[in-house]
Amino acid sequence: MTDDEKKEQEEVTQDPLQTYKEETPDEVTHEVETPPPQTVHEKETIHEVRYVEPPEEKNGKLKIIGVVVLILLLLVVAAFATLNVSIYAPVSGAAYPYTTTYNVWFPLGKTVEVAGMDMVALSTADEMLISVDGVTEKIDVGENKLISERRAVVKTLGQTVVDTNFQIYLNYRGLSDQRTANFFLSVRTSQQVPQYILSLLIPREIQAVPA
Repeated sequence: MTDDEKKEQEEVTQDPLQTYKEETPDEVTHEVETPPPQTVHEKETIHEVRYVEPPEEKNGKLKIIGVVVLILLLLVVAAFATLNVSIYAPVSGAAYPYTTTYNVWFPLGKTVEVAGMDMVALSTADEMLISVDGVTEKIDVGENKLISERRAVVKTLGQTVVDTNFQIYLNYRGLSDQRTANFFLSVRTSQQVPQYILSLLIPREIQAVPA
């Protein structure tokens, strides 16, 4: 075998991978930087729970409240409608620690009923006369005169709410005009009595103002 033939044979039998490696350029390694992990902040969510009444339940409560208010109003109206005062002879030995005073104007010569008594104020030229249940007495200016002593029982809805002895005093202050006489009227009671009940003892014909 000639030298040329041997050379050709060596080139044929040469490792093809080796040849590829020689022809392939050197591999370049690129390092890729991995970014640091980011911290994820979770948002806090506040869930507000509200209780909503069903419309039927709310309407039911309103109806109940309306019925209760109506019943109370009816009771108040019935209490005032059945309020009455009965006058009796006084209980002996009673004390009178409570006093309510009114500034009153009596119409002259006209009979008015005060606490169950018929009273008439009569004026002459220089003096004032007071007639109580047909008994006439003279009263001077500034004089404090006991007119009556009685017992009052106040009832409403068939129940007694006040039971008290009372005294009525008149203090003559003078004539307001030719038709009207001015007095201080004091009501003394053995029990504490609301003023609106005491006002039941004074008729509408008499102008009265708490004093």
